[in-house]
Parts: sequence; structure tokens; C-alpha cells
Amino acid sequence: MSQPYILSKSQYIRGLQCLKSLWLYRHHPELMTKTSPSLQRIFDQGHAVGGLARERFPGGVLITADHRHIKEALEETRMALDSGATTIYEAAFVAADTLVRPDILIAGKRGSWNLYEVKSSGEVKDVYVQDAAVQRHVLEESGLNVAAVCIVYINNRYLRKGPLDLAKLFTIADVSEETRHLKHEIKAKLAELAEIAKSTTPPSTAIGPWCKAQHKCGFYEHCWKDIQDTSIHHIKHLSWDKIGQLQERGISEISAIPEDFPLSPQQALQRLAEKDHRTLVNKSEIQKHIKRLKYPLHYLDFETISPAIPPFDDCRPMEQLPFQASLHIQDTPGSSLRHLEYLGSATEDPRPRLVDFLVKNIASSGSVIAYSKDFEGMCLKVLAEHFPSASTPLLSIKQRLWDSAESFSRAHYVHPGFKGRWSIKKVLPVLVPDMTYAGLAVANGEDAQAAYLQLMSGKLDPEEAERLKANLKEYCGQDTLAMVRLVEILSRAVEEGS
Repeated sequence: MSQPYILSKSQYIRGLQCLKSLWLYRHHPELMTKTSPSLQRIFDQGHAVGGLARERFPGGVLITADHRHIKEALEETRMALDSGATTIYEAAFVAADTLVRPDILIAGKRGSWNLYEVKSSGEVKDVYVQDAAVQRHVLEESGLNVAAVCIVYINNRYLRKGPLDLAKLFTIADVSEETRHLKHEIKAKLAELAEIAKSTTPPSTAIGPWCKAQHKCGFYEHCWKDIQDTSIHHIKHLSWDKIGQLQERGISEISAIPEDFPLSPQQALQRLAEKDHRTLVNKSEIQKHIKRLKYPLHYLDFETISPAIPPFDDCRPMEQLPFQASLHIQDTPGSSLRHLEYLGSATEDPRPRLVDFLVKNIASSGSVIAYSKDFEGMCLKVLAEHFPSASTPLLSIKQRLWDSAESFSRAHYVHPGFKGRWSIKKVLPVLVPDMTYAGLAVANGEDAQAAYLQLMSGKLDPEEAERLKANLKEYCGQDTLAMVRLVEILSRAVEEGS
């Protein structure tokens, strides 16, 4: 059975980001990176938000045929319209060789229809307007009179108290005028993208900022596979304009960048480290930083989720909600480390017990060490707002934060192995080779979020749940132990040769 369309709405949006991405999707989908747990979590969250949005506009007819049964979906939609349905979810329309499936259609006055596009986001992005505009175009080409087009998105200021208040959870933005003005642009773009989709040869699109413009493209790994770590593409924050200037001069390697080429101080240090294959240490700056440490030392790391739908009272949509903490504590210089940890039960709000854990185990004096402290600081601030009875000790902890990433982020310690990056996942394996995240079942923050959301689902058998809990504890504990090792390395770097 032939497909009754050339493009879908999602393919149109893909083509706006990158023509080559659209072509690869149509001709070589096997090259797309496998959906990661974190990306699947985003998809699942989108489906959950879409379901709640239907409750916000109740009483509709759901078109049940999925993307594998488009002709059936078109027929279901026709039957719903003929039967006089006034609200339709996931309707299917094909016109201008393009398939769209509006989230919600609601009948308006005098035979018109209002289109509602649902997004699990806290803002209206330009791409959402494009998304809604192409849907409007196809609906109008199908013969529908579209009176209004709206984006339904999350009100991230909503504070949950009791059952979800859907009228407060969602914000509705009218983008009717914006979508109307895009009509002619969309018509021309659809024709261009249809030709790309049908072509047997790929467009000559080079890698560029579009690879991560709206989100990281699913073909990123394929298109970047020949870009080595020593490439100019990995100079920290080097603009695409400057990359182009270097390429025009035939320069592709960091070590080959001329001395007179304009770089920021940090970029110049990265070039020097790469060119000379040596570690660059600014002892005076690191020493200033190390001297700010006060015992007892508390190495702190949080793991968080940020669900669009607040799961507990006193939560806001997309607010960072800490569910886990690891603490390594050293009371005095040279004393042994103590390790303490907290992991929420996943059956109740994890924050009250987490606050108790922090207040009980972090002394009222001494440094609190985090890696990129702004994140932990933000978490502590939000916890203090939601738990005012503990705000004084929580804010004291925040005020005493010491950033163990600072020497790396400010290029006071530059190693060619960092490749211009300074996340703990990049720094640790270079400086402490026997500590790696590569073999961990939970190897990064996104994995941790996905694991905890699985626990929250209540769908795991007890053995699997215990395994996930152990994996979470191992990962979070490694983060704080990693900071211990990095601070030791920074301290030794200052002492050597002094």
C-alpha cells in the first residue's frame, strides 16, 4: 500500500534544522543514533503532558490509528468530522503532500476550527510556531477553516497544592497571526523539502551550528564521526565564523592554529597545551582557590529530576527536584573520609528526608564542595524556599559552597587530554585513570533521572528495583569521591616545585 504523503510534520521540522538530516532520515534511518534513556524520557513526558492536555479540553474523540496506519487514521478523522464531533484528538490530515496530526482540534463559530498544539515546555519557542504553522497550512489546504491557532505549554510558575489544577498547569498562547504570516514561506519550504526527500543524492550540507540548534540531531554521531578530538571543532567556545576562517586557510588541527590568530585567553591555553602536549598549571590562581577551603570538608553531589508534571505538593513544573545526595566528609587534614548517602524511596516526596539528611550531616562550619557549584546552590535555594523551617541551615550550606570545577572551567589547570572540556566526566578519566564512568550501569545524570523515574513508576519487580537503587548509589558516590581525588590533585599541583 503506497504512502498517501511525502512529508510529515516532524520531517518538515527536521528539514528546517538540517536538509541533510531530513535526507538521511528518509534514505538511511539505520544511521540514526539509538534512542537513549534520557531521550525516551522526554518522549514519555511529552505523551503524558499530551494526555493531560486532553483532560484540559475534555469530551473529544481520539483518533486511535497510529503512524503505521495512516490511511485508517484519515478514515477515522473523516468519520469523526461527518458525525459532528466538536473536539478531536490526534486527527489526521494530508494535503500538499504533507501529513499532520494536530494534538487537539475544537470546533469554533460558523464551521471554523481552533487548533491547539501541546508542548511539554515552559515557553513558546520559534520552532513551535513553525510546527503549528505547517499544521495550519495543511488543514486549510484540506478545506478546513482555521480560526485560531494556539500553543498549549506548561506554566512553570504553577505550584501544586493537592490534585493537579489543569487550568493553572497549562498556559495557552494564541499564535494565530504568526502562523498566518508564515503561510507563503511554508508553501515554498514544503516544495523544497519534498524534493530533498525524493532525491537519490544527499544535499551537500556540512556540519555546523544546526547540528545542535533546536536539539542534538539524531544523526550527530554519524556526521561527526570523522572529527577527531584534536580538531579545531573542539576548541572551547570557538565560533563557527572563526572555524570557517581557519578552514579557509587549510587549518583543521588545534596545534596548527597560528599564534597570531585571535583566540580568547582560555582558547589560547588549550592550543598551547595541545601543541606542546603538556599540562598547564596556574599555581597562583589554584593556590588562591585552595586556600579558601575550611575544614571540615563536605563533598556534596545531588541527583535530580525535573518533571514537567509536578508529582508532589509544593513542586513546580520542571523545577529541579533532588532525590539523592552523596556526602564524603573529611573532618581534619589527613583524617580518613566518611561516606554518607541518601536516596529517596520513590514512593513519596524525597525532599523532606533529604533536607533532614543535609541538616543533620553537614556541619554548621566548613566548606561544602561541589562540582560546578551553581547547580547545587540552586537546589539548596529551592529547598530553602519550600522548607522554610530549615532555610537557615540550608542557606548556610549554600553560602559555604566551594567549586571544585573552577580551576578547570577557568583554565587554571589545562591538560591536552581534556580536549577543551571540563565536565567531571571528561576531567576525571584523564587525571585519575583508575576512576571511570564508562563501566557504570548509571553513568551520567540523565541515566540517573531515567533510573529514578523507573523506580517512581512502581512497575519494577523488587529485584530490579534494588539493582537500580544500588546503581544509583554507586554513581552518585563516585561523583563525590571523584571530587576528593581532584582536590587532592589540585593541592599537589600547587605544592610541587613550590
